[in-house]
Amino acid sequence: MADPTPTPAPDGKTPKHHGLLDKHQLAEISRTNTIYGVASDPATLAKIQDDQIVTTAFMTQLGTDLQGMSQYTGGASQAITDAKMDTGDETTAKKSLLDKIHYIQSKARMKYPNGNPARAEYSIGANIDISRPALETAAGNIFNKLKTDTLPKITAQHGADLQSALAAYQKTKVTQVGGKGDATDTRKQLAQMVESLAVRRRQFQHAADGEFPFNDPASAGMRKKFDLPSDRPLNA
Repeated sequence: MADPTPTPAPDGKTPKHHGLLDKHQLAEISRTNTIYGVASDPATLAKIQDDQIVTTAFMTQLGTDLQGMSQYTGGASQAITDAKMDTGDETTAKKSLLDKIHYIQSKARMKYPNGNPARAEYSIGANIDISRPALETAAGNIFNKLKTDTLPKITAQHGADLQSALAAYQKTKVTQVGGKGDATDTRKQLAQMVESLAVRRRQFQHAADGEFPFNDPASAGMRKKFDLPSDRPLNA
């Protein structure tokens, strides 16, 4: 019986394979998107906006930057739009595609132990459900990988079914994702953008912290929406 323990790297550490964004950056993008969505409500915006920081121009630029981020990452910000434009057909097609991907991934996990670089080619460990482009890219990569790889219980029909599911999902909404560059430069650009998003996310929160004070019971709901402490001012 084969030893399931992955072969260690020369320095004794199991190699790790990273995407363009780490989990903390992805969490920040998601958090900023959520708070941007809360602040975009006209009544809420009227309460927190001012004539120096949280202005109309501030909102427009942040929205543009979130959309710009989607061109590199597959778009965490696209979730806002997708949620509004979602249809029953899209939901059904997405579930079918994810089911097929997850099944193939389960067999890839069997063949390739943790730490094997082949796992990345099957998008194992990646958040493929973060956006439409991310999911479409993962499905395409897995389909191509199956052309040259064999997995337990995976036949040519599984590859054909995956391709059909991907085509069906793509038909529900045509999206073009642009902007591929050198991975190192892209990571630097994304890191800078994520930090910029974090700065502006905190500006939103400080604005809300003042307008919806923690010691006013009526503010509890809005403080929760802005991810603010319920029992003290924001200190960040």
